[in-house]
Amino acid sequence: MLKRNFDPTLRLRVLVYLRMSGDQQNKRSPDQQLAEIQRRLKALGYNWIVVKIYRDDAISGRLLRKRASYQEMVRDIKSETVAADAILVDTLERFGRVEELPTIRKMLFDRHGVLILTADNDFADPNTPQGKALGMFESMRATEEGRIKAHQVLRGKRDAARQNHWPGGPVPRGLMLQSVMKSVHGRQEVDYCILVPDPEAAWIIVLMFEKAAETGWGQTKLARFLTAHPDIPAKYKPFHPSTVGDRLDNRIYYGELVWEKNATGIVDDQRVIEPNLAEDVIRVPDFCEPLVSRELWERVQAVRQARREAAAKARSRNAEDDGKQIKAPAPGMTLKYLLTGLVRCWHCKRSMTPSAGGKYITEAGEERSYTAYVCPGYIAGICPNSKRVPEEWLREVVVAKIRERLFPWTE
Repeated sequence: MLKRNFDPTLRLRVLVYLRMSGDQQNKRSPDQQLAEIQRRLKALGYNWIVVKIYRDDAISGRLLRKRASYQEMVRDIKSETVAADAILVDTLERFGRVEELPTIRKMLFDRHGVLILTADNDFADPNTPQGKALGMFESMRATEEGRIKAHQVLRGKRDAARQNHWPGGPVPRGLMLQSVMKSVHGRQEVDYCILVPDPEAAWIIVLMFEKAAETGWGQTKLARFLTAHPDIPAKYKPFHPSTVGDRLDNRIYYGELVWEKNATGIVDDQRVIEPNLAEDVIRVPDFCEPLVSRELWERVQAVRQARREAAAKARSRNAEDDGKQIKAPAPGMTLKYLLTGLVRCWHCKRSMTPSAGGKYITEAGEERSYTAYVCPGYIAGICPNSKRVPEEWLREVVVAKIRERLFPWTE
């Protein structure tokens, strides 16, 4: 059995990681975390050398890939840009999601000899039997504490929604928050907020619905129309097709709140959205003043449903039946083309999507189809890049370049 001794009396080289989750938290939280780490080191008499401090401000611990300083720290350790014996954090929760910690700890310690130590347990060695037991207890405590907090927050938001109070989250375009005040010990404080029409933007939403009902246009054409409209302020542009579609489907515009429609979670550092059961979805009729009538909203929905059915029928005609009887719960994304998701528009930096043309017969009698990468922003009328990049040509160039880099001796 491999053994690595941890002697805190040595002059260890350490990194410090600090994090706060959001703008609503105490802005001095990272500074307070650093002060607590320094205080504990001094009290314990550890003469450790702080090599570098990494800090992520207003970033959730749920997604590791979005935490720039955390990623920099891991890269520095893996590339040996910094030589360190341990990473110091104030509490386990500051480092990240508790369920991922055992894997991260094992990777950093086994491959790079770096421990993760916390100030709240006096930087105890997590690899001793006592440290492992304490680590298990910390994980259970943090997980349960997170679950209880989440339950209490959701309970409060559900209650607020039922009382026609805004439960939180991004405010739909065309509406705005209005604070309702209360007096506490002779001082005015915000009690709750309600949604009211935004005088500056409400007419844009009305225009969007009326144009959709009048023309039967899809969300891409509507996005182009709104982006080109001379009376709409530039700060609201450009309009994206997906956003237009989401707004046309949102019942809040005829006054009904549909809340907690989906549940979210993190799987393999990816945000996953799943629909909740119908009985778990909160619906509040007459939640706010409507911007459009329900009759207009339903007319637009009828047009959109007809377009969806036509598109689904077209896809079913082109789809190949692979004979598989049990489908995956989530369809995911089929990467039919090798570079899908990797080709970027030089102008707007969007991910270019493969667009297949009609099938044709070659002189040799083979049936083929022409496919090119095109910027979705250009299709939506919000990007000037009309360039179509042939998929086959780009794939051959990229593969040749990779082969040249990996196997130079074959050239």
